[in-house]
Amino acid sequence: MTLVDRPELELERLAPPEDDTPDPADRFTAGADRKRNVVHEIAERRRADIRDEMGRLTLDEHLAIAEATPPPRPILDRLARPGLHLIAEIKRSSPSAGAIAAADEDIVARARAYEAGGASAISVLCEPHWFGGSVDDLRRVRAAVSIPVLAKEFVVEAIQLPHLRAAGADLVLLLAVLHPAKRLALLVDRALEIGLEPLVEAHDEKELERALKTNARLIGINNRDLKTLAVDTDRAIRLRELVPDERLVVAESGVRDAATVAAWRAVGFDAALVGEALVRSGDPEAAARTFVSAGRPPTDPANRAATVSIVKVCGITDAEGILAAIRAGADAIGLNLVPGTPRALELAEAVALARVARSLAASPPRIVAITADAGRRRVAEIVAALDPDAVQFSGDESVEDVADAGRPAWKALRVSSDDEPAAIVGRAISYRDAGVERILLDAAGGPHPGGTGTRIATELARVVAREIPVILAGGLDPANVAGALREIPAIGVDSASGTERPRVAGQRPTKDPLRVALYIKRARAARLDRPNLSARPTPVAAGLLTADDAGRWGIEREFGGRYVPETLMAALEQLEAAYAAIRHDPVFWSELRVLLATYAGRPTALYRADRLAYEALERAVALDPTARLPRRLRLYLKREDLAHTGAHKISNALGQALLTRRLGKDRVIAETGAGQHGVATATACALLGLPCVVFMGAVDIERQQPNVLRMRALGAEVRPVTSGTATLKDAVNDAMRDWVTNVATTHYVLGSAMGPHPYPTIVRDLQRRIGDESAAQVFDVEGRLPDLALACVGGGSNAIGLLDRFIGEPQVRLAVAEAAGEGIASGKHAAALAGGTPGILHGSRSMMLQDGDGQVTEAHSASAGLDYPGVGPQIAALAGSGRLEVEAATDDEAFESMRWLSRAEGILPALESAHALAVLPRLLVGGRWPEEAIVLVGLSGRGDKDLAQFGRWIEEHGT
Repeated sequence: MTLVDRPELELERLAPPEDDTPDPADRFTAGADRKRNVVHEIAERRRADIRDEMGRLTLDEHLAIAEATPPPRPILDRLARPGLHLIAEIKRSSPSAGAIAAADEDIVARARAYEAGGASAISVLCEPHWFGGSVDDLRRVRAAVSIPVLAKEFVVEAIQLPHLRAAGADLVLLLAVLHPAKRLALLVDRALEIGLEPLVEAHDEKELERALKTNARLIGINNRDLKTLAVDTDRAIRLRELVPDERLVVAESGVRDAATVAAWRAVGFDAALVGEALVRSGDPEAAARTFVSAGRPPTDPANRAATVSIVKVCGITDAEGILAAIRAGADAIGLNLVPGTPRALELAEAVALARVARSLAASPPRIVAITADAGRRRVAEIVAALDPDAVQFSGDESVEDVADAGRPAWKALRVSSDDEPAAIVGRAISYRDAGVERILLDAAGGPHPGGTGTRIATELARVVAREIPVILAGGLDPANVAGALREIPAIGVDSASGTERPRVAGQRPTKDPLRVALYIKRARAARLDRPNLSARPTPVAAGLLTADDAGRWGIEREFGGRYVPETLMAALEQLEAAYAAIRHDPVFWSELRVLLATYAGRPTALYRADRLAYEALERAVALDPTARLPRRLRLYLKREDLAHTGAHKISNALGQALLTRRLGKDRVIAETGAGQHGVATATACALLGLPCVVFMGAVDIERQQPNVLRMRALGAEVRPVTSGTATLKDAVNDAMRDWVTNVATTHYVLGSAMGPHPYPTIVRDLQRRIGDESAAQVFDVEGRLPDLALACVGGGSNAIGLLDRFIGEPQVRLAVAEAAGEGIASGKHAAALAGGTPGILHGSRSMMLQDGDGQVTEAHSASAGLDYPGVGPQIAALAGSGRLEVEAATDDEAFESMRWLSRAEGILPALESAHALAVLPRLLVGGRWPEEAIVLVGLSGRGDKDLAQFGRWIEEHGT
């Protein structure tokens, strides 16, 4: 049926709203006993307008005019690019806000400003009575800008579609609330046929269900209920997960600032339609830039490291597919040279396509030649003609065949649900040991090797991917690739059938550019702002990485737990539930990331300390002239001393302050030893307007006066603790007593990765950014991870924050430096790992200092931050398993190392951090090293707070 053959529908009445069955409660009625239904009132008025305005022409005549209109500007490819994109709105008034802009507003100038500010599309209100818009506004804006224009109209009759298209609309809004399912689907199809991209808007689950049954590629979720005009600012976020990722999704209404747009980006929206906040802005270009910036994907080192590293588009059969893959940012493209398969290419065709790929991009994706049991001679022929960047072996090739490829080899392992994970891992390792660069996991079955379109069993893939780096292949598409990457710690993904158009019998499959773009976009964004997802293999015991449901750590789950009075159990269970709800919530982590970046100074710098490295080697030689040391040492310092407040503690404090708000509590307490956590918590509470009480031992108050003054200046109450030894242990005791008394209103911001479950997990998660950043930063400059990662340890927040990222990297040695005080043999120390035994302290079972009767003994250290008789359970588990090396430095060694770093590099470290530097020469002597070694040391904080003690030590020991 041609455009002019369609039946005339313009005067046909619409069916009732909501669904195909009338619902009297939802229809508008003027009766005083009925609630006003605004959207249907507008719709009825618009229907009357349409008859008056458009009755002069038939539908066919409108269609003919639309057909003669210049082609629409594409919107889908814009929104399928990474991040969230701005649809900026032009309107003069609204039913909810009344007049927003002056009647004589220069809408053309405003639209141009939006475009200059980076908007991807302009939305123009066309409804005249409530919004002050018109189709003429649409025409004027369309003529003034070069980006797509959305007709934001109340479409109640089919005849409006060609009328809007003829006016220049590239997109059209269709409200699901106004149409039953069949009519909505029909309107969508009519719009698509005439070149209008329909944006189908829903407000609730029922409307969304109707929208998803249509062929619409753009789905809008409106926070505003158009019947009542009420706004629920969280509605779009709640409903987003109901929309499959193969659709592009737009969030609407309730925007007041860029933070809302950032949250929408975090949960996977592709666009934000922003109206009133932009219209009221005196500088629309600057306002648009702010929203555009908020929609960009994060680029910090931690998020970059979590992003999947290989996204491959396989089975490309024509130049259009090559172009689609390159435009979308594919890392690799697969050219199928397996005879008899649906996507098989002749060698000459593959050569031509590779030539196209290399001509289109300065840094083209890797060209992967796909083979299966081709034999060495055929592989050599392919390599000679195609010059691929890699050869993929998808058959039953032997290890020897694959190793002799003459190019980097990729091996696809076809596995079934009956295969044992250990057997798969063993096969993969045999190929990897022979030099294979990448291992792909594909589902077995089907008449051809690969390309089955079915997924490997998730649990099987998860177990294998925990042991070895794998690329997931088989059955992946835009709708499921993000979910697969969140469930499985694969390093890459590969899709063939999932990025194709519907098959045509007798023809090769071809790529759908939109599906290619969405597949790559969803894969890249899958793990952004989800720092607690596993993104790579971690071939160690699970108990070294995560606590079980009871909060226990270790190979035998011998550490951790929750040993607290019954009065605290409810609070801990509430905290556990609240944290479980946000642990993988990208909105929470996005908000925290922005705070850390704009307020706390993250990412902190990574500094290569060459003079310190040279002197460290000299000291190692002095310790053991016969030791086999690296020829060259590159020593990197992770500069947590440069974070706001001067230490690593700010990351945990800000995170737990945000968590306090999620808990609905209005008071914060904390403990502190050196004062760094106290200052950080006081800072976070000042920022967020929370009352703060910090418990601090009287001894520590005396030796850390500068930090006491800082806490008080920030508005915190510092409560001296005089019980026990009047140090950190006793401050924790008093904080817990306060929490028991005020548990209904108070959140305890524990500062270290210790204490009862779930605190060790919470603090570790909030501090792991140290190691995530460090790993990415070292890799950026060295192309590999460090050979050794070293941190000081007291309770463990700094140590586990740095080291957690490297636990699953067997090639990276992990080490901590405890406080040996006057020496381990003297008994006056704070080395719970080197000189302690398992016991229960502050609600957790871990290594601790105790006497033969199990009573806690006093810790001794000049460092207030390490002066604690225990250590966090994850650190204890790592040490007990042998994964973590333990050294200890005396007070004198730590002070001397403060002087060493200060004079070698001009950096005054905290006394705590100096313990790590003090043990470095001993660790150099005790290890096996490559010729050029890389060592990463965490500087937990700066040394201003320790100057008084440091000065006294210098007076005693000389300069």
